[in-house]
Amino acid sequence: MRAVLLDGDDLILFERTRPGVPRRYWATPGGGVDKHDANLLAALYRELDEELRAVVTAPVPLTFVDAQREDGLWQRQHLFACRLVSMDVANRYGEEFADPAKGTYDVVRVPFTAEAIGDLNMQPEGVAAYLRAAIDQVWQAAQDGRASYSVSFASGTSAQALRQALHEAYGLDPADVFTGTAEDLMGAADVRATVWINPDAGDPAYGCELSAGDSLARATGVSELELATRLCRLTATTALVADTPQHSWLISPDGDYHHSHSLRP
Repeated sequence: MRAVLLDGDDLILFERTRPGVPRRYWATPGGGVDKHDANLLAALYRELDEELRAVVTAPVPLTFVDAQREDGLWQRQHLFACRLVSMDVANRYGEEFADPAKGTYDVVRVPFTAEAIGDLNMQPEGVAAYLRAAIDQVWQAAQDGRASYSVSFASGTSAQALRQALHEAYGLDPADVFTGTAEDLMGAADVRATVWINPDAGDPAYGCELSAGDSLARATGVSELELATRLCRLTATTALVADTPQHSWLISPDGDYHHSHSLRP
């Protein structure tokens, strides 16, 4: 998992050099999930403490990027937006800092603009490409500190199946999922649900909409894209998730996904 960590108008990055790698590169803070980490968010907080001794605002799930490693294997990078409260780099304690084979991890600040990111050899390239295209989206998430979910499932997708999948995948109580139209929601006397599923939002192709906010982020710790891929696999349906203002992800029933160049395929 990776932190898109903003400090004022700047992005906090590691400037990396490694023995045997002739070209320096830049990377966001973060790392892998250890067996004792409760979830992705717990792993992210641990990595930020180890690497920067950083205190940050509540991380907001953004998306994930699948990147190929040097050994040819693929690794999923979950991205979270947050703002820096404080850090104490002199007292960082991650194991990598004591291993000369890992190279250097110099902490730098880079203007958080598409142009500045584009000038860097930022790795993985998929993370850099996402950030260049989603500057405003990331700014807003880090500034607000609130997550927002809006996933459009294929019309006719069973709301009950989605409710059950949320319970199976993330332990969400089915009672915390409100199912109904906008009129139903407005007419409900007392709604305290974590998730709203509107089975008939009006789109003939993708009219079953799932909406949620911070409560779902706290319950799952995953982004819209991660949530949608898992729910599609469990319910054998398709979905659309907005990725940037210009693109959306089209997700198939097996959880595979590819870019659509508009918000509808």
